[in-house]
Amino acid sequence: MIPHRHSRWFPVAGFLLAAAAARAALVTEVGVRVQGHGRVDTNAVMAFSTLRPGEEYNAMAVGRDLRAMQQSGMFSSVTVEAEPGTGGVAVYFLVEGRSRIRDMDIEGADDLGNRKVRSLLEIGPGDPVDDSLLAVRSQKVLETYRKKYWPDARLTWALAPAEEPGWVNVRITVKEGRRATVKKIVFAGNDRVRSRELLKAMKQRRANWLSWITGAGTYDPDLLETDRELLREVYRGRGYLDAGIGEPKISPLGRRGLRVDIDVSEGEPYRVGRVEFSGITSAPPAEVESAVRLKEGDTASSTNIEKNAQALQDWYGSRGRIRTDVETDIDADPATHVADVRYTVTEGREAHIREIRIRGNSRTKDKVIRRELAVYPGELYNTVKVRTSERRLQNLNYFEYVNSYPSPTDDPGWYDMNIEVEEQRTGQLMAGAGFSSVDDLIGFVELSQGNFDLFGWPGMTGGGQKLKLRAQVGTKRSDYELSFIEPWFLNRRLSLGLDLFRHENSYDSSLYDQRNVGGRVTLGHALGAFSRVNLSYGLQQIDIYDVSTNASSAIRDEEGTYKKSEVTLELVRDTRDHPFLPTRGNRSSVSGSVAGGPLGADTDVYGFEARSSQYFPLWFDHVFNVRGWAGVVEEYGDSDEVHLFDRLFLGGPRTVRGFKYRDVGPHDENGEPIGGNTAGYLTAEYTLPVAEKVRLAFFYDVGMVWPESWDAELNDLNSGLGFGVRFDLPGFPIQLDYTWPIDTDPENDRDSGRFSFWLGYQY
Repeated sequence: MIPHRHSRWFPVAGFLLAAAAARAALVTEVGVRVQGHGRVDTNAVMAFSTLRPGEEYNAMAVGRDLRAMQQSGMFSSVTVEAEPGTGGVAVYFLVEGRSRIRDMDIEGADDLGNRKVRSLLEIGPGDPVDDSLLAVRSQKVLETYRKKYWPDARLTWALAPAEEPGWVNVRITVKEGRRATVKKIVFAGNDRVRSRELLKAMKQRRANWLSWITGAGTYDPDLLETDRELLREVYRGRGYLDAGIGEPKISPLGRRGLRVDIDVSEGEPYRVGRVEFSGITSAPPAEVESAVRLKEGDTASSTNIEKNAQALQDWYGSRGRIRTDVETDIDADPATHVADVRYTVTEGREAHIREIRIRGNSRTKDKVIRRELAVYPGELYNTVKVRTSERRLQNLNYFEYVNSYPSPTDDPGWYDMNIEVEEQRTGQLMAGAGFSSVDDLIGFVELSQGNFDLFGWPGMTGGGQKLKLRAQVGTKRSDYELSFIEPWFLNRRLSLGLDLFRHENSYDSSLYDQRNVGGRVTLGHALGAFSRVNLSYGLQQIDIYDVSTNASSAIRDEEGTYKKSEVTLELVRDTRDHPFLPTRGNRSSVSGSVAGGPLGADTDVYGFEARSSQYFPLWFDHVFNVRGWAGVVEEYGDSDEVHLFDRLFLGGPRTVRGFKYRDVGPHDENGEPIGGNTAGYLTAEYTLPVAEKVRLAFFYDVGMVWPESWDAELNDLNSGLGFGVRFDLPGFPIQLDYTWPIDTDPENDRDSGRFSFWLGYQY
């Protein structure tokens, strides 16, 4: 921005002082001198002058003329010079004209809009312009931004001469900065519903300490308007049918913060009065009405009322009556706070599916979609099964959007089922680095394709298979993995998985290194909606090397190369509401494995494992989790002991915290952990949210490793009590814990607490 070169009133004062000596002189000449590059109409200048040659010089009159020219806005600057000479004084108006706009470009006004900025400036091509004019006009733009809570908005400009003299090109640049953030949301009048519950329902969030990453808390007036209806639904869902939400009031809070005040009028809760039905003719009314669980005296929750309307709709939809319509009418009496509910049914005729047509799948093969459907051509058009099919397709994570709808055919009672999908990116390339108290510094790169097609050259996508390549290298480990899954092996709901790996680590012990190279083939089959059985065969080579000369004989005897051939059978049941951050449900698994014997290789061992994790939702998003694990291994056949790499270990951030990694249980004579054949641990953990994506945790761990198989004595246990913080950062979850040992076995006598750090989720 170029500053104005002239003071507005200094030339007038200077002129009056200079003209004092010319008092009572005659005017010999009145003229115009043009300065700068702007165009000046000298006749327009002279039209302002009341001074004429031959008249007596009048300084006050000249001053008035000068002010009139300056106030006209026609000129960029105007000054006057009086030059005394023989016979009188010559008066010259020094005028700098405003250039005119040839082109004007505006950029950067993403929120306000470039067109709005142009209208606020009130100038355009052909209009006169200079820096002083733009400085004045820009204030209106900036004031508009301030009213919309963009405190850092800036507007600059540049004037560049055009090819034609007297014309310029103007470039306006707007830098909006960051919008003000909502620091506080305060409710008034909410006596029956806690503010925390209302805040949870809102789309407009408050700022928190992670806002610089997530953008949470940025003020959005459109979201606040939407939130009014969402807040009303919170109350209506609790039976407060008369609840009202006032218009949010916005006020500044600091330089960049805002406070939002929302008035709530709760009213009184309603109870359900009569529940009536009409329009039911195709079946006994009592049979249809049994689908509705709403009873007289229930809380008149709008959510529950609509849920029962959907249940009524589903009763008809599951019988192929897809054109059935259910209308809900609520007659609320403000005097008694009783709401009568009437469901009016308009029955549709029975419908069947003629064809299933799929649209929008440019990459994904038709068969990948069709095999997930719960309905088939020739069947009743069951809307409940259709909705299940949509959910299955959405859960594949291949599609951004899934929708189905019927279209009538020429044959009455028969419809074509149309499925529209919008594909999304299914490939991912991720890279990152991290640190944990077990691995130390570690970096990784991962390439995955969730909709892979092994035989679909050259695109290699659309077959519904999953492929993952991962390399992980750190100061104490290096891992390379390839994973492939065919979820419909032999065109059946039977998954085939192939894993190839090379794991090398030195974090198990400071006295030796271990390398595992091999692969695994897994067949899996779903057992209902929540359970699955997996049968796998693995073959690997295990190397124990670089054994320290200071190691005990128990460790030195393990040095060498071993081959392991193993079969594992596993049963898994998972009812959790989220795979990574569950708040309710259970995940349990039991497995048994056999290595060696008829399978060959160098190690004969069998083992069993059981694992379970139960989540209990509490108040205000608090969650209580109880999880446990138990395992046993035992040698058989030609093996006279369980090798070091097959033994069980506990301790560290994933099991019994408060103890070093693998440090719970038996040790050799040098104090080095050597594991055992029987082990188990139990954890109780209570977590609560303290900010968005941040939870505080309190926990108790107890566990032990015993040297012999099937020999567990509940004494000399190791336990710890601690607290921690969980950061749910996308793709980078962090777990920080500090634990104080409570009970220790004789080999783990430790008084002080231990800090642990882990990247990943607990299961």
